[in-house]
Formats: sequence, structure tokens, C-alpha cells
Amino acid sequence: MTEARGMGWFGGRVAAGVRPVGERRLQLVVGTAHADCSTVLPFPGRVSSSPTLGPRRATAVVPHRRRPEADGEGERMHCPFCRNEDTRVVDSRVFDDGQGIRRRRSCANCGRRFTTVESAVLAVVKRNGVTEPFSREKVMKGVRRACQGRDVSEAALQRLAQQVEDAVRSSGAAEVPSHEVGLAILGPLRDLDEVAYLRFASVYQDFTTIEDFEAAIQALQRDRANRATRA
Repeated sequence: MTEARGMGWFGGRVAAGVRPVGERRLQLVVGTAHADCSTVLPFPGRVSSSPTLGPRRATAVVPHRRRPEADGEGERMHCPFCRNEDTRVVDSRVFDDGQGIRRRRSCANCGRRFTTVESAVLAVVKRNGVTEPFSREKVMKGVRRACQGRDVSEAALQRLAQQVEDAVRSSGAAEVPSHEVGLAILGPLRDLDEVAYLRFASVYQDFTTIEDFEAAIQALQRDRANRATRA
């Protein structure tokens, strides 16, 4: 399998600036938004936390601290406004079909509230051994290129990315090779748009001759006939 140009890690390209395994960082964006805390680990249980913050904007990178409830030691979650470590959870809700938990926290010192998000991160192992979190956006980016000029909506791409993630997670593995992500894309994309499927497959499966396209088209025709028979 050769490199799938512009189709993300499932095609084998190495993204610039990928963090090495084990690196930990917390990016705090005060202003529009939220802070993104991610830990790249080669096993389950990785947590991403994002406090939603207030009216000014500033960026800081600080070490990610171990959760005290996990091992009985280490520092507590600090308030992003006053840096006080005495904060408590006042509300917790699951989201994204149970893939994450959103927690509302309150600071005992300044009384302000902020939100953190915890989610399990599925690791994708690229062909060169670099590991990075699974990203629906990368799936959508690669498929979007194959769908150029086709009548495929953004909502359809989002549903496809969800199907791909569900298929990959159903294996139960904490890490999956990037080529398995590509294979998981082919089925839903074939059902979504056959022309886009052929475009994607020609890159992902490295079509080199017209016979490769003919074989793929014949397979599509057989599949269509089998579906008509079952219906």
C-alpha cells in the first residue's frame, strides 16, 4: 500500500508536529473558550480535559498533573481563574453516546465555575510507529476530498465519521493500525456515494491500471445485484 496523498493518517502520511508517545501538555486558552488537555499514551484510559473559560484571552502551556483520585497523590485540579486548588464537581453529564463526561466545577476561593471534559481517546498507530488520537475530522477531511463535486452533505460526512469510529472502537483494542481505519471507511463510503468510493479506493488501495478500476466497478455491480436480490 502506498501513501494516500491528502487523506490523513489512514493513508500513511506522517502529520507534521506529531507529539511523541508519552508527552503530556495542557493548553489553557482564557477567552473564547476552553483549555485542551491531552495525554498521548499507548493504552486505554487517556483523558482529555477542557475548561470553558472567561472574557480575556491568554495562552499558557503547563505540565499535565496526575489526577489524585486515580492514585491517591499529586495535585488537585486548579481553578483557571485564581489558581486555587480547592475545586469541586457540582454536576456531571455524559455526552457523545457515552464516549465522554462533561463536569461542571466550582472554585471555593473565587466562586467562579468552569467546565472540564473527560473522554477516552482511541490511539491510531501510523506505519512509521507514531501514535496519535483517532480524529473524526481527519476521516472527514480525507473523505471530503474524494467527494468533491458530488452531492454529499456535511451532515452525511459527519455520520460516516461516526460510523467509522464505532466500527474501529468495536474491536475493543486500545490501539488500531492506520490501515484498519482506511478499511473501516470503505464500506460506509461505498453506501454513501459509489463514485467517491472509487476515488478513495483508487488511492487507498493503490490502483495502478485500468484493470484495477474495472475490478472495483465489477465488485460494486455484484454487490448492487446481491442487495437487489435480498430486497
